[in-house]
Amino acid sequence: MPELMVTKSDGTLEPIDYNKVSEALRRAGASRTLCEEVIESMKSRVYPNISSSKIYQLAFAELRELRPGAAARFALKTALMKLGPDGYPFETFVGSLLKGRGYVTELRQIIPGRCVKHEVDVVAHRPPIPMHAATKAIVECKFHNAPYMRCHVQSALYSWARFLDIHAQDSSIDSVWLATNTKFSSDAIAYSDCVGLKLLGWGFPAHESIQVRIEENKLYPLTILPSLNRRTFDLLHAAGIILVKEYAATPNERLKKIGLSEREMEKLREDAHAVMSNKG
Repeated sequence: MPELMVTKSDGTLEPIDYNKVSEALRRAGASRTLCEEVIESMKSRVYPNISSSKIYQLAFAELRELRPGAAARFALKTALMKLGPDGYPFETFVGSLLKGRGYVTELRQIIPGRCVKHEVDVVAHRPPIPMHAATKAIVECKFHNAPYMRCHVQSALYSWARFLDIHAQDSSIDSVWLATNTKFSSDAIAYSDCVGLKLLGWGFPAHESIQVRIEENKLYPLTILPSLNRRTFDLLHAAGIILVKEYAATPNERLKKIGLSEREMEKLREDAHAVMSNKG
């Protein structure tokens, strides 16, 4: 029997790899036995040249029947896409992601460079910690509305040029990050590695990627909650709440003032508990 091929988001074909699906399921909190059960169940529904997104839709549907909370965590890539269509929620999310890693962050700041002023998406400062000196960074955020879109070298060139101008004016700003919800092109990676630009994207760097940083401290975006609608998301984002963890810590009194109903609050708290507990 010929090997089943999968159509990737960029249109190329590759052999189907259930290990990738299993790895994503495990990161979502599924046990090894549950992973095997989900994959075996979905195999009968896989067909030649199936899209990679359809593969994960099938796995998500099977997982949702068995473990709703784990299914929500499994849908992390889709949750990041739901932060769009504009880039502001993604900037807020990146700020909260860094805050969860011990940084003090400020969003959408105007910072003077030696030549011109710059609107910076995120400014992140971290005091000294064991084995690491204090650092202050600027972060450029590039949000894409489709998973096949890449963050190309032009964004890396732009980010580095902006950093050089700002650093020339304020040497306390010692590093620059480029963050995206999708992947980087090979040229963007090569250039960034050459000059020292830090990258944060889907699957890169391998052990410090955006999903690793999210999952290790449970810094999930609100958009991972199954019952969240756009109206409620916009209300919460406008109030500075972008993480499930932040929502869970917000008193009902404040949520009422933001505009949420009792029913919405209760359902979202159920979803939040399932996502954060690793038991769902």
